[in-house]
Amino acid sequence: MNTRKAIITESEALLGLRGFAEVYEEVAATRMGKVRKSVVLARDFLGGLMEIFSQVRFNQKQKDSGVLTMTTLNQNGRTVVVFISANSGLYGDIIERIFVDFVRFVRENKVDVVVVGKYGLRMMQERLPEVLFNYFDFPDENVDLENLGLIMRYLLQFEKILVFYGKFVNIVTQVSSVANVSGDDLQIPSASWRTKSQIPKKDLYLFEPSLREVLGVFESEILASIFEQTLHESLLAKFASRMLSLDRAIEGIDKNMLKMKFDLRNLKHKMDNKKQLTRISGMSLWDQ
Repeated sequence: MNTRKAIITESEALLGLRGFAEVYEEVAATRMGKVRKSVVLARDFLGGLMEIFSQVRFNQKQKDSGVLTMTTLNQNGRTVVVFISANSGLYGDIIERIFVDFVRFVRENKVDVVVVGKYGLRMMQERLPEVLFNYFDFPDENVDLENLGLIMRYLLQFEKILVFYGKFVNIVTQVSSVANVSGDDLQIPSASWRTKSQIPKKDLYLFEPSLREVLGVFESEILASIFEQTLHESLLAKFASRMLSLDRAIEGIDKNMLKMKFDLRNLKHKMDNKKQLTRISGMSLWDQ
């Protein structure tokens, strides 16, 4: 049975842990608010850019008589998969769920592998040591443009780029998702609900200075923007998952603290009863 001192010590420890969780939850909420605003704004902006890019690629396809490979980049014909993890923990189970889907795909397909974030590096070394991969460090707080440039310079050599990341649905729901950011299967997020008859038809245009030069500029810039947006989406999902995880932790701490109060009260009652029995026994002895 726990002693009174042990119960009080454990209660104080839980109280300190609760304060720690509340601070982290508040920080995560603040960061999520900032990232969420930028993600929402970028979705609309990228939707317009992707529609223009789709028009440019359609014109290139018509020019090349229907050839599907339309690129100005020096590509190696291979596929690369990117696992966006984190540099630290306390993000709930979202990183684990992404990793499970990522591992399944890597084992079933012959692909090159890229891991972003220290947490993912440890997961690969511990659970997938037989797989060779390239690693890139990346901060959890924001999208660092210098590191983004390093990653994109490596990724643009591949014909197909698949990114496994966490996607924000709402504050209580974050899902493991995969995005094709290589530009060969671009979709317009704002128009995803449209039927085929509602999708605007693509027109043929005259390009100046040339279609290939316009495509070259669009290709590298748009792909980098799509990947950057994916990183922002990942940050948003991670912060939301951290908030949810910490909120559940606080609920668990509150339940344990309530149990400690009951235990302390029960212990007090038992001690009072024991004292009362001692008094009664003493009185009986005096009467004898």
